[in-house]
Amino acid sequence: MAGDIRAQAEELVRYYSELVRRLAQTGVRDIAELLALYEQLRRALDAISRQELGWAAEQADRLRAELSRLDADLTALRRLKAAVDGSPALAPGVRAAS
Repeated sequence: MAGDIRAQAEELVRYYSELVRRLAQTGVRDIAELLALYEQLRRALDAISRQELGWAAEQADRLRAELSRLDADLTALRRLKAAVDGSPALAPGVRAAS
């Protein structure tokens, strides 16, 4: 029985050493540091509400849609100007010399 306990303890120590080695490969010194990083991340995420993230995502979607409309308007204006001037329309992103 004592041999079993010793073998289990040695196996656990080997596992712990392997775990610390793997953590070190990712830039984390030990389990205590990993737990501290987890707590720091949790506190940082707690400082940001889901509502705030939702609002920011909605704002980004609105801005993206508005920029798409602006791009379409500018493309149409470029084509109209080319038609009125009698010159070929430029490819998107290419600016004519003024």
